[in-house]
Amino acid sequence: MKNFLFKNIWLLSESQQRGRREIFSPKKTLIVGMNHTGKSSLIKSLFIALGARPTGELGQWDDDTAVVVEFSIDGKDYSVVQQANFRALLNSKGEIEDAATNATDWGEIFANLVGYNLTLTDRSNNPVSGDARTFFLPFYINQDGSWLSNWSTFVSLQQYKQPIQPVLEFFTGVKPPRYYELNAQKNIRQTTLGDLRSEERLVKNIRERVAKSIPLDGPKTVPEAFQQDINRLTDELTSLNALQEQARKTLVTELETLESLKTQVKLAKHALEHHDKDAEYLQHEPHEVLVCPTCHAEHHKTFMDILRHSEDARVLQRLVTQLEVDARKAAEIHNGSKAKLRELDDRYATVSAILETRRETIKLDDVLRGMGAEAALGAFSAELDALKQKIDQLVVEIADIDTQLRELTDTRRSKAILTLFRSSYETARVSLNLPAVDTKRMMLSSRPDMSGSGGPRAILAYYSAIWATCAGEHGSFSLPLIIDSPQQQGQDAANLPIIINHIAENLPKDAQVILTVETPTDVEFNKTIILEKPYQLLQEEQFEEVNAFVRPRLERLYSRLVG
Repeated sequence: MKNFLFKNIWLLSESQQRGRREIFSPKKTLIVGMNHTGKSSLIKSLFIALGARPTGELGQWDDDTAVVVEFSIDGKDYSVVQQANFRALLNSKGEIEDAATNATDWGEIFANLVGYNLTLTDRSNNPVSGDARTFFLPFYINQDGSWLSNWSTFVSLQQYKQPIQPVLEFFTGVKPPRYYELNAQKNIRQTTLGDLRSEERLVKNIRERVAKSIPLDGPKTVPEAFQQDINRLTDELTSLNALQEQARKTLVTELETLESLKTQVKLAKHALEHHDKDAEYLQHEPHEVLVCPTCHAEHHKTFMDILRHSEDARVLQRLVTQLEVDARKAAEIHNGSKAKLRELDDRYATVSAILETRRETIKLDDVLRGMGAEAALGAFSAELDALKQKIDQLVVEIADIDTQLRELTDTRRSKAILTLFRSSYETARVSLNLPAVDTKRMMLSSRPDMSGSGGPRAILAYYSAIWATCAGEHGSFSLPLIIDSPQQQGQDAANLPIIINHIAENLPKDAQVILTVETPTDVEFNKTIILEKPYQLLQEEQFEEVNAFVRPRLERLYSRLVG
């Protein structure tokens, strides 16, 4: 199971001359602060930097704030530096490994880094790779989009067509990463197999047409008697091929030149025509202030002064003349080349005469056709044999992959995962002071829809069940569990401590947990961050330290993008 951990976050606003750095515990971190002190902004900055923008705005936030997030994957340290749409991935030495200027490119970089190979479907039913939004989707409860009955954790999730079920199946192990790896291999082989079968049908069709058009019962004479003529034919064909190649290149170049000159002449004449109309208009409108006949704009300087009209007319006239001369010369050269091609046609008559050469009742053409037909059909047979071997091999490989896919999606495996999910949901409901419900038909995507103060607790119970299932024997990723402000819909003094205690005590024991609350709690966390000043998450006193760390990484980012 891969282990992803958040370690540090650095935020820098150069325009405000403010900064902030926070360190997260690998176990449990509590962020305490009243409304507008920056709890959600701190959390959302983590995800924005990694390419997953949460739902909800950041109040009074500098949009040019630069963010560096340090994290680890299976104990190996990385960091991301982000400003606006620009991002770079850095290794533990601070060296840039990759960079992107848009979300699509970054999504591919991030997915490759964490080994996230989930394939989803877009609105046009085209396969697309999952990105950071779907990677973090099951593990982040966003106060602005996750405490209700729908999945609105991140923006623009609508670009995917029904992503929730495949995302949950991926992380809980119903269809683990190995499934998508094998399925990708199968798709590649199926595409190749389809191409080979199309090629096989094409070769068979051509072979049949050749067999019908060239009789195979022609002369089988050994061609030694025709050897001198064959040599003459070979020499002539070699010479003709070379001359034809050169002639084709010359004709193409000359034709391009001629067409270009014709276009230039046409454009120059068109410009001159408009120029003459302007001159005629000026002669009939001898005013200091002119009104354009097209757009009706008034010009305080005459067109004569602005465009140096007379000089422009002379230049255009000379240009038209010269272009026409050049075009005539190009046409003459082109006609000469076509005449040379006609000479080559005459030489083809010589080849035809050679093919008419007879030895008694047999023509050289008959011998060559017979030899060519036999050779062609032999080549077709060899090609079909080779294609059949490739096709058979791919059929065997696809069957083997199908066997492995069936093992990974075995009904017993899926049933065990679903049983764990349902039992975990029942346990979480008890822990969160909710009444028992029937879970026999509950599926992974059966997100609760419950009103009142019990709604957020039911949602938390649901997420807790997902997290417990992901941490089970079939799960493949351990990601940070982030819960932003569970004090939703008027949680009373009795239920809020129950929620906090559940988060601190009943989530998977090895998971990194980050919780934000409005008021301090007696429940023990490994790290507590206190935010006190409204709209001042970033601090002036931290600017120098943060700037010294972030600025060099920003410079490397932009140097990489420009270079």
